[in-house]
Amino acid sequence: MEPSAKWAEIAAQAIFHTLVASLFVEALVRSWRVAEPRQRMALRLVALGYPLVVVPSLLSLFPFRLEEPFHDGLALLVARRWAEVRVLGVGLFQAWLATFAALGALLFLMDLLPLVRGGRKPRPEPAAPDAVAAEVIAEVPALAAVIRVPCPPVVFLDRDQPVLFCTGVRRHAIVISRGAVRLLDREELRAALAHELSHLASHDPATSWVVMAARALMWFNPAFQVLSRAIARDAEWLADERAAAVCGDRLALASGLIKLHRATAAGAVSVRRTLPLGALAEPLARVRSLDVEVRCRRLLEGPPRALPFLRARVAVAAASLTAMLFFVV
Repeated sequence: MEPSAKWAEIAAQAIFHTLVASLFVEALVRSWRVAEPRQRMALRLVALGYPLVVVPSLLSLFPFRLEEPFHDGLALLVARRWAEVRVLGVGLFQAWLATFAALGALLFLMDLLPLVRGGRKPRPEPAAPDAVAAEVIAEVPALAAVIRVPCPPVVFLDRDQPVLFCTGVRRHAIVISRGAVRLLDREELRAALAHELSHLASHDPATSWVVMAARALMWFNPAFQVLSRAIARDAEWLADERAAAVCGDRLALASGLIKLHRATAAGAVSVRRTLPLGALAEPLARVRSLDVEVRCRRLLEGPPRALPFLRARVAVAAASLTAMLFFVV
């Protein structure tokens, strides 16, 4: 087999295996009614780790899976055989691989390009907080102690745009603007700060960079890109639950989420339709609004119930996937 054909077959395995693993895990999440966000993340990490760990292991430990005797005998599905079916002179395998690789690259660039543009902007200069902001910032040490995370410094921005987020891999910090202090009431601010501290307690800023690096490695894999986004949403849900448990006011956190979303969505710069991906601006805005709506509904429904025997279920799911996809090349 030529090196290019071999790499194409390996890429096709990674894409198809991730797609099957993702669908399999999502079916388990729904059939088992997994509601606790940490448990949802554990199951989805099985599918996310499949192309990063299991596929390379299968290729290195069982190289005969790429040879013709295995294809002709034990294999249940051989993607390379699709090349024998030609449409407009192009093999179905090549067309399938090119389409999925282009979709994966598109999904990756949709998140990478805003990150690159944001990194080019100059860092805003911190300002001295006013009296109201100082009172809010004074509550951070107590919240950090309850969440059991070292109290991070709070960077105050003198700007009208609502800004509230956590940052830092080694040196954590919380950034808050005058606009956010004016927009949210005291209970909403307390819940929002607890949410950001929960992200720091879970080391989510560092984890997000690790996931972004994995997404860059799997740029051609659309199922990997979609699953990474689903896990990021679970991380937000987990931070919501921890913040609600600390503050004891789920309604305040939900109302704060809605206010911040409306303020930032209203102030977003519209994208010209003539620009690349410009036509996707409106659908993506609807998706973001739907995510906020789902998060608020979950908060108002109360704390989710944990599923019993999760470790055994995760082990069974991982073993079943490996046994099934061993025969898919």
